[in-house]
Amino acid sequence: MTCWIRIEVPEPELLRTRMRSLAALDTILCDEDWLRVHRYEHAWMPDLDLGVIENGAGDHLYVLFAETGVLIKGFDHESPLSPHAREDGEVWPGMYEEVPETLYSHLRDHQEELQVEDVTCCLWRLKGDTNWHCGEWAGIHTVDERERDGGASYLLGYLHGSPQDYKEWAEDYFDQSEPLSLDIVSEMYNAIQVETRWITALNPNRQVQEVVDDLMQMGMVVRQTASSDRRE
Repeated sequence: MTCWIRIEVPEPELLRTRMRSLAALDTILCDEDWLRVHRYEHAWMPDLDLGVIENGAGDHLYVLFAETGVLIKGFDHESPLSPHAREDGEVWPGMYEEVPETLYSHLRDHQEELQVEDVTCCLWRLKGDTNWHCGEWAGIHTVDERERDGGASYLLGYLHGSPQDYKEWAEDYFDQSEPLSLDIVSEMYNAIQVETRWITALNPNRQVQEVVDDLMQMGMVVRQTASSDRRE
């Protein structure tokens, strides 16, 4: 087992909050679930939340938030660590072998939903630990340096380090006709509470109650505000 030092990964609770906030923003901006890149499922399974990033190009990042810790499983289809790039079609050696059983059991129990065989990077952090860890896969020397993280830096880039980063990305990805309010995106960033006025400010065409229902299913707190009443 190795401490992960290649790129910075947010602290577990910040990671949870960020993934939920980004999922909330995507939900406000896009009424089609299948077109959203960020999703968050509160109580996906008992005592287990699931954060999802799927870019529509075959790449994904699944983050399991369990009572015992957090597990990150990513798949970059262009990575040389992909099972599809290997002659034997097997998962890269050292990918899962050292994952603690309390976390790996969730992968084993939900292999199909979590696409366990499609993996190019895997990180974890047990509750109370101070570092993210990875298996021996991260120590390979058979590919270029920029490819050795199994696409982790590329996939984690979808967490968008700042509200400005997300604003610029979302305006392009969701083909926004008007610039998004940076102030409101900033208010929502890393937030656990959403005001309904933010919904109409970011996307006047969205039905507020539909968004509210989705946000509450994510475990978000929604505060009703008078400015949005006319759209509910």
